[in-house]
Amino acid sequence: MRAITWICLLASTLVVTAADYPLKPVPFHEVDMTSAFWRPRLETQRTVLVPFAFGKTESGVAHLQAAADALAGKKTDGHRPHRFIDSDLYKVMEGAAYLVKLRDDPKLEAKFDAIVDVIAAAQEPNGYLYPSHTTGVGAEKDMMGDKPYEFVVHSHELYNMGHMYEAAIAYYQATGKDKLLKVAEKNAAHVNEVFFEGDPKYNGGKPIRQAPGHQEMELALVKLYRVTGKQLYLDMARKFLEIRGITYVPDGEGVMSPTYAQQHRPVAKQTKAVGHAVRATYLYSGMADVGVLAGKTAYAKALDHIWANITDTRMHITGGLGAVHGIEGFGPEYELPNADAFNETCAAVGNVLFNYRMFLLHKDAKYLDVAEVALLNNVLAAVNLAGNRFFYVNPL
Repeated sequence: MRAITWICLLASTLVVTAADYPLKPVPFHEVDMTSAFWRPRLETQRTVLVPFAFGKTESGVAHLQAAADALAGKKTDGHRPHRFIDSDLYKVMEGAAYLVKLRDDPKLEAKFDAIVDVIAAAQEPNGYLYPSHTTGVGAEKDMMGDKPYEFVVHSHELYNMGHMYEAAIAYYQATGKDKLLKVAEKNAAHVNEVFFEGDPKYNGGKPIRQAPGHQEMELALVKLYRVTGKQLYLDMARKFLEIRGITYVPDGEGVMSPTYAQQHRPVAKQTKAVGHAVRATYLYSGMADVGVLAGKTAYAKALDHIWANITDTRMHITGGLGAVHGIEGFGPEYELPNADAFNETCAAVGNVLFNYRMFLLHKDAKYLDVAEVALLNNVLAAVNLAGNRFFYVNPL
């Protein structure tokens, strides 16, 4: 459902800061979309797609409500949702925020506000927000651990929060309402303490210092920095990138392979696209942002190599990435099958995110060419014209 946010608008929430990209983007809330191609599609999303998607993510709201009930001392027996259903809800909320700016929609805004109330109630006093652990009855214990942050490589605790940050920022920029933004900042302070300073309640009081198993937090923290101006958030994004492939390297195969979540080597030394394609493109987007804003010049060199590797050897003609089923990711160079290609829609969205940033960095239209190919031929093609049917995979 990440496609919702990017079909809404390419230039989302970037705001100019002291050190920034050579090309300065315009924030989405300062744009009036009048294009005869895009405007009707955005209206379809406002009237059909987003309400449909909210219906599909009602279990995410119920998951959060169960956490709120648990914190209030109520029973939550029998509640077994997926550990990252919350992230799907947050993505829909981000898209809804963009559409509220497109046209006043009191009904949609009221829906958003009601969900924000549930999210705020589901947050623990210290800022932790992950209903599966709060309720103690989440599904897939083998993928989330028995207690908070015990299995960061696959729990999606930080991934979920990254998408919540993005939803909060978009809604704040669209409406000026900051209740969800305050939830995001409270969680970010908690994450910083637990991962980089040490909290007696977690990991024996020692800083966890482990990068997220699914990248997203990094680019979301950069957005939080841009909106609030608080250096802490940029520093956190930088630290998460600096420790990736250093403090923790998985030792296994498949989803526990070192390359699966790009943890096989430090990010500045990576030169080829490997592993899960969505994770990879989110990583590269975060690297581009932090590279510019925090002066990590080595990241640009690494990204130049990675971009060439993707476009020369690992990208379908549609802009689709991640041809291999199972790992939902990159196979060997030139392994680009037709009928059984995976090419997850989210990976195409990530391809747009990455190339958009490369364009801002290098001022070269070739990056927008790739972004446009992926946006029009994979992202848009994954949603029907009516706005209520979707493709998760996109074979040729």
